[in-house]
Formats: sequence, C-alpha cells, structure tokens
Amino acid sequence: MSDLNDLARRYIAMWNEPDAELRRKAITELFAPDAAHYTPSHEVHGHTELEERIATAYEQWVKPGIHVFRAVPNANGHHNAVRFNWEMVIRASGAVDSVGFDFIVLNGEGLIKSDHQFID
Repeated sequence: MSDLNDLARRYIAMWNEPDAELRRKAITELFAPDAAHYTPSHEVHGHTELEERIATAYEQWVKPGIHVFRAVPNANGHHNAVRFNWEMVIRASGAVDSVGFDFIVLNGEGLIKSDHQFID
C-alpha cells in the first residue's frame, strides 16, 4: 500500500485500455485470481469474468470515443482497504459526465481481493 494514487491510476487505466491483451495483463497484475467485483447491477468473480466485465464497459463507454475514465488523486486507505474516486468525462471537453468511487480490499500480496464500485 505504498502509493495508493498510483494503484488507482493503474486501475482506471485498465478500464480505458483498448488492447484486450494489455487489459488481461493489467487484470493479472491488479487482481487476485479469485477476486470479486461488485456494482449495484453486476457481480463477477475471477479473472475471466473480470475480463468480460471490463471489456463490456470499455465497448460501451470508451470505445465509441465519447468518454474516458480518470482517477481522482484522493486515494487513501488502511488495513489493506483502499478507497478512491473516479470520473467518467467527455473526451472532447473534459466535462464530468459521471462520478463514483471504488472501495477495494487487498490480499496479503497487495492484489485486489474484492472491489465494490459505487456510482453517484
């Protein structure tokens, strides 16, 4: 838990990544093999389901060229728990279109064990 804002930036970069192989690599570098990801409308477990979830979000929000995600540099945490805000912005103007935050729990190796995403 040395640089939490760097962790948040790498996490958000994964959602913006156009290359499926690089997304897969980011998932293995960030998430434990048995990790869980929760949103109000999704629950996925493991790297394969995470790949599908992130690819679907990329196809819907980033690939069309209208939006991009960015981390807000306010990550903080303790006892293997981290929280940070993020924004979905309109690429052309930088205007914020949506905001949210993630609450993640890391395992003993510093990999994400659970990820709870909240959208405001």
